[in-house]
Amino acid sequence: MQKELEKLVNLDSGKITFDDSQIDYMLQNIGNLDPHLRDDVVYTLFARGFFENSFTSKQKAKIFANFINSKNLFKGIDQPENDLIFLRTFSALLGSLILDDDKKHSILNATERKTLFNWSISYLKEEKDFRGYVKDKGWAHSVAHGSDFLGSTLSHPDFTTNNTADIFAIIETVFQNMQGPFIDDEEQRLAFACFEGVHFGKIPTAEFNSFINCYNEKNYQQLAENDRISWYRLSSWLKLLQNWYFYFSNQSVKDNLLSKITAYNEKMGYTL
Repeated sequence: MQKELEKLVNLDSGKITFDDSQIDYMLQNIGNLDPHLRDDVVYTLFARGFFENSFTSKQKAKIFANFINSKNLFKGIDQPENDLIFLRTFSALLGSLILDDDKKHSILNATERKTLFNWSISYLKEEKDFRGYVKDKGWAHSVAHGSDFLGSTLSHPDFTTNNTADIFAIIETVFQNMQGPFIDDEEQRLAFACFEGVHFGKIPTAEFNSFINCYNEKNYQQLAENDRISWYRLSSWLKLLQNWYFYFSNQSVKDNLLSKITAYNEKMGYTL
């Protein structure tokens, strides 16, 4: 079956069609530990299948029914670090693909859509395995993949929230669960998801600015000279601020971000 799918990967855009046995195999191997099969074949074909509209309506229904019923997004999430991380994080990417396709074709019913919205918010709060690239197994990248899933929710026209604190709590929880510095651009992906929330009107600008002010102060309050993790958190926070500064065009947000970035540089002695 792998050879069959590899042939599909090499087809030109718009030329791919799938049979049900191929869909089944892809679903069974979404978290395979072989990075070539998982990344270059299975995930690539899921992405192309949605982007090129190569799945039939029944096949799409099969994919998101499996996504919901299997709950692969949360498999082993409460266990010590193990290989189920690949199943979870590539399920997060699949969730993002499903929601992005739903924006264009409305493939989900209201209950399914709400489930994916809720899961995209809860996943990063529950995930604690923050490995990026794993030798011989490829990308785990939970924060990055989870952020992509979150961004697909925050950019979805049908998503609404009366509790933006629930969104901001994702950043705080991720930072609280850090055990070392991020090294694979996790901050960039998390920053972009939150930017999408503001850009698409899901997070009011005033509340976003208020969060920046409060959490910035909290990071400095938690700094401890003998606690390296607190310094890693501050460094990651700076990267969020820097990414947001370049994402946003809203001047009130940019001014607020620049003031925090400048204050960090002054504190670190980067002034003449």
